[in-house]
Amino acid sequence: MSKRLLGLLTSAVLVFAACSSSTATPAPAPVVTPPASFSPVAGQPGGTLIMGEWQPAVQLNPFYTTSFTDFEAIQPAMRGFLTIDSNGNYIPDLAAAVPSETNGGLVIDADGKGMTVTVTLKPNLKWSDGVPLTGADFAYTVKWAQDPTQQGCTACGVGFTTVDPTTGNTINLIDKVTVSSDGLTVSMHFNQLYASWLSFLTGPATILPEHYMKNIPIYNASTMSMPVDATAASVPWSGPFMITAAGPTEIDYKPNPYWAGGVSTPHAPYLSALKFQYFTDKNGEIAAFKNGEIDLAFDMTQADAQSVASTDPKIGKAEIASAWQYEHFDINNASTNAPFLSQVNVRKAIYESVDKQAIINAVFPNSGLLPACSNVPPGLWYRDASVTCPSYNVSDANSLLDAAGLTKGSDGNRTYNGKEIDLLLCTTAGNSVRLTELQKLEGDLQVVGIKSHIETADAASVVFAGWNDTASTPTKDCEMYRGNYDIVDYAYILGGSPYSDNDPVYDSSQWPDNAATGHNGANDTRFSSPAMDAALKILQTAVNPADQLTAMAAVQEAYVAGLPEIPIYYRAETTGVGVHVGNWPGYNPSSLGPTWDVEDWFYQ
Repeated sequence: MSKRLLGLLTSAVLVFAACSSSTATPAPAPVVTPPASFSPVAGQPGGTLIMGEWQPAVQLNPFYTTSFTDFEAIQPAMRGFLTIDSNGNYIPDLAAAVPSETNGGLVIDADGKGMTVTVTLKPNLKWSDGVPLTGADFAYTVKWAQDPTQQGCTACGVGFTTVDPTTGNTINLIDKVTVSSDGLTVSMHFNQLYASWLSFLTGPATILPEHYMKNIPIYNASTMSMPVDATAASVPWSGPFMITAAGPTEIDYKPNPYWAGGVSTPHAPYLSALKFQYFTDKNGEIAAFKNGEIDLAFDMTQADAQSVASTDPKIGKAEIASAWQYEHFDINNASTNAPFLSQVNVRKAIYESVDKQAIINAVFPNSGLLPACSNVPPGLWYRDASVTCPSYNVSDANSLLDAAGLTKGSDGNRTYNGKEIDLLLCTTAGNSVRLTELQKLEGDLQVVGIKSHIETADAASVVFAGWNDTASTPTKDCEMYRGNYDIVDYAYILGGSPYSDNDPVYDSSQWPDNAATGHNGANDTRFSSPAMDAALKILQTAVNPADQLTAMAAVQEAYVAGLPEIPIYYRAETTGVGVHVGNWPGYNPSSLGPTWDVEDWFYQ
């Protein structure tokens, strides 16, 4: 989850219009074969490309962050068994092939209750310090992720562990790992069917270097293992690049001399260096791109498209592409400042008080974009476009608030249990679009008598900071995982696997407050719905895509019935692409983002 926006006017309008009909049918399940639309060419070795971001990375261990800015910085240096290409297909990365039932990589237990997944690694893999990278590292990572002293490990609860619905305690989902004598083949047994097994194998939160991590106490790993400081230069990395310097203003990379993985035929990275440069705001990033100071400008919104597009063609261009993202208002269902938010009818009233179309018109004038409804953007194969959501209805909102005991005073402001309501509205600093969105929300809430105020905070170090990362400031406003907000504006970026995209953020067992699970949950809204929990339980063991579609229909129905958040609009992505960037495949719509294939980039 992170902080990104919406893009291409023409195609976004067509997509929104095409997917707004209740008669629309889901797209087919994702393909797991390499795409034909883009084939990288052999690049000229040498040169440096500079990537730009307006929000710095603050955590380089992928197990302890859900901030997309962090993952952009992690991807060049840390990889998993599989990755997802720019067409949304699963393809091998460190693995030699994508496991399947056909090739024997997925075997369901005879009793139908569990499953074994087998992965074969590419030969000659090594960490950036020259130590062999083998299946033993994965076996260690499983034990590490399942260690009961883990705290704030958001990725540990995805594939490695799950929560016992009866006791609420963490239990191990993987109960056995077998590694071949040569270290190239690793088999993992899941003690129950696990729908998101492909997603589990994908991306950097998969395999860690045992020889490095074993020297760091697990309860300190979130702060000591891979911070954004000089420590990063001593970390053994598994990706095509290794980090040589890291700080709040830039991260520097040079090629991993032992790299033997990759999304195409294994080859050494073409670039001699790569760099992330961080800016204090988007205006600084856009100006740097237009001046030719950076080669790629990431994290741009539709509101930035025109400015980026006015770049001299001799320097670069604006690329606008669809993405699996949606902008939304999270509602803190367990707010101590506003306890009435736990009532679904109050959340419905707030939902009905929000004029989504007016917000869209304010941030994207004359775009023709339509409001979002469900939590699944158009283009994702498991979207059910038949679900319906509450509409803008101020009269009904007022009636619901009155019935819930939110009383209007003579000044028009509402009170609850004798206390005047004043909701804390949060968003990421340096984002004028989000600030406008919250200003419109503030006005809409005032129309129905709900007073509110806006605060902004740094994205990675406050808004999206994990439980452990906020241990020294547990009451700081706008810390999402600590629940220090009433409504927060940001975006989800989805990975394409229905269970992994939904269970961590909507299952009631995934509250970050839950000490029994090591504060590892990502359900920051503190949403609790028996219907949602039941649908997710079915979805978890739905290995067949057809069964996943059925279960996801129930998930989306539970979502619009419980209203843990307010989706505003679906988004695309604007990226500044400089003329020197070779083998740019287009923006990756999934949660892996734009740095998934940097070994193929070259300076042209």
